[in-house]
This record gives sequence, structure tokens and C-alpha cells, in this order.
Amino acid sequence: MTLSAVELGELVGLLAALAWSVTGLLVRAHGVHIHAIVINALRCAISGGVFVIAWPFLSSRQPVPPAAWLFLLASTIAGLGVGDSLYFEALKRIGVARAMPISMAYPVLASIGAVALLHEQMGPLAAVGIPLTLGGVYLVAARSATAPVTAASAGRGYWVGVGLAAAAAVSWSCSTLALGPALALVDVPTASAVRTPLASALLFFTARRAGVLPKVDRLRGRALVAILVTGFASVAATAFFMMSVALAGAGRAAVLTATSPLFAVPISILMLGETGSWRIALGTVCSVIGVILLAQS
Repeated sequence: MTLSAVELGELVGLLAALAWSVTGLLVRAHGVHIHAIVINALRCAISGGVFVIAWPFLSSRQPVPPAAWLFLLASTIAGLGVGDSLYFEALKRIGVARAMPISMAYPVLASIGAVALLHEQMGPLAAVGIPLTLGGVYLVAARSATAPVTAASAGRGYWVGVGLAAAAAVSWSCSTLALGPALALVDVPTASAVRTPLASALLFFTARRAGVLPKVDRLRGRALVAILVTGFASVAATAFFMMSVALAGAGRAAVLTATSPLFAVPISILMLGETGSWRIALGTVCSVIGVILLAQS
């Protein structure tokens, strides 16, 4: 049976979700002593190098129109620059099990924006999917009075982490909306070869100005291997995501990518020792069901 373009876009959207969950788990497990901006810069440098090498073989080699440069720059800054860095910092503060479901509320914003700005369609199921997703985010973010207090969840630091994850969701939704028009003007390999190296350069410049570049001895052993694997996982996640936007639309691509908590949350609890609860489980399920309903709408 041959898949339609939209069905293929939905499939690669799910593959992007799986690759993105791997990225978050690696950052949480091995990126504790490295600043989030530096992790993001190194990740983008690795994936950007792969995309630039692959570009001559995969791209149509058409010139990039000025409007495409504008949309790609906006998408890069909002998504790979601001959004990913905020998300990685949230991972270190509140863990994968909480940061990922909260940040994955961005399809609600992206879907609404896609209807308003890109004239995509949203059916009646969205009236159920949107509140279900937001309700799931609330369950994940709200701490139970009987929940154990840990260093990662104590006091003001916890709510800073929640705020960072929520801000990442806003940034990603803006990035997704800018990426849709860009992919109407350039192909996916060209967009990938532009976005990731540009993001890496901007992030390294920011890290240097902020004085957070790490010493070389911190980039050895497991930390170095984790960053390398994170970079290649990002290649898969970025390529699959942009293919999904091109084939299935910005709103649907954002929704499908947001199923990544289904992959990441159980693994973070089982393998990374994060604290699980019925609130996290129920909130994650509600969020994922909500985004599925959004996809169907």
C-alpha cells in the first residue's frame, strides 16, 4: 500500500518525536556540568556539518530567495537558538519527565497560529484536543502536596524550570510557523544546511559573550560521546521534522512531534531514576491524546 504525502509526513513526524526524545534523555543524563547554550551550540555544529556535507547530494541547488532567508533566520533564532536552549536548561532543572510534557504544549500554539496565519484547517476535534493538552500540562507542572521534595524540585528553582519549559513551547511554536513559508520557497536539505550552522554560530557567539564556554577537559569521556550522539540524533530529528512540515503542514507536524513524551518519560523514570507519579503519567497521556486529536482535526 502506497502512503500519501500527508501520511508520509505523519510517519516522519513520529520519527522526529522519537529522535527528539533521545536528544532530551542524553542532555539530561550527561549535560549537567555544561551550560545549555554550549550543549545546543555543539549539537548544532555537529548536525550542521552533516547537513552541509549532504546538501550537494540531496538538494535541488536552487538559489535561496530573500524572503526564504528571512523566514529561515526567524525560525532558527526562535527554535534552534532560543527554544532549544531554554528546553535544555529546563531539563537540567526539573527533569525529562516534567520538562518534556510541558514544553510539548507548543502544538496548541502552533496549530492556532497555523490557522490564523497560514490558513491551515482545524476541525471540531480541536475543541477537545486543545483543553486536553493544556490540562495534561497542568497536571505535569503542578506538584502534589505529598510529593517528595528534591534538590531539583525545591523552591523557586522548580518554577523557574517550569517557566523555561513553557517559554520553550512559545519559541518552538513561532519557529514552526516561520518554517512553513520557508519550506514553500526552498527544499528541506537547503533549509537544514542553512538553519543549523547559523544556529551554531549564533550560539557559540552568545556563549563566548556570556563567558560560559567550558574548559576542554570537561568535553571528554561520556560527556563527549553523549554530545556526539546528541548531534547525530538532532540530524534525524531536524530532517524528519522539516520533512513533516513540508508534507503534512506546520500544525500537523508540530502535533506529531509532540508525541515524544510517550517515548521519553517512561525511559527517564526507569533508566535515569526520575520521580514518577500518577499526575505525570496522567498528564503525559492527556497531552499526547490531545495532540493526536489535534492531528486528526
